[in-house]
Amino acid sequence: MIPILYESNETVFTTNGLGRLRDCITCEVTEERNGIFECDFSYPIDGANFDKIECGRIIAVRHDDSNDIQPFDIVSYSKPIDGVVTFHAVHISY
Repeated sequence: MIPILYESNETVFTTNGLGRLRDCITCEVTEERNGIFECDFSYPIDGANFDKIECGRIIAVRHDDSNDIQPFDIVSYSKPIDGVVTFHAVHISY
């Protein structure tokens, strides 16, 4: 699934929000029973929606076979390395 970027106050997640992150290089969700539920994704600085991605906004992804969209709050990002920034997000339920 292609991740979707939303404003920080979104609650419905039925639209394309601020845009689909089609240029996303990697997107990995880590979920542990009674533990962490986080998302890390890499995006190129020359990607179409790079200027819209910022801390506090929400990224929504489907991470398993259930096809349920799960929202994650973007909390940090790395410095660009070879033109790619890695973002870290935590599940909204945290």
